[in-house]
Amino acid sequence: MMWKVCGVLFIVFWIIAHLAWGAMAFIADVMANDSGRADPNKHMMLIFGMMGGQVLCGAAGVPAGLAFFWRSRRKLLLWLFAILFVVGALIQGGVFYSFFSSMP
Repeated sequence: MMWKVCGVLFIVFWIIAHLAWGAMAFIADVMANDSGRADPNKHMMLIFGMMGGQVLCGAAGVPAGLAFFWRSRRKLLLWLFAILFVVGALIQGGVFYSFFSSMP
């Protein structure tokens, strides 16, 4: 019973933390083209790419929390967590690099 509570709490706190991080990242992404030097399409790619990657990173907490108490599927759930988290982080890093390397 304790592991189920810990797993659910992990999921809840993980999602809350990623919602807060996503809100801060969204504000930063919107203000990233303050000077207007970047192409508007690249700016939209930055905003949607960062938010999409953030959704994947936030969703990664669900299989991680389930792995606390679902022993028969723990290995699969942890692999799913790692894949979602890494893919989300790579998407965010890729669009960040693409946006700022395209600045004149």
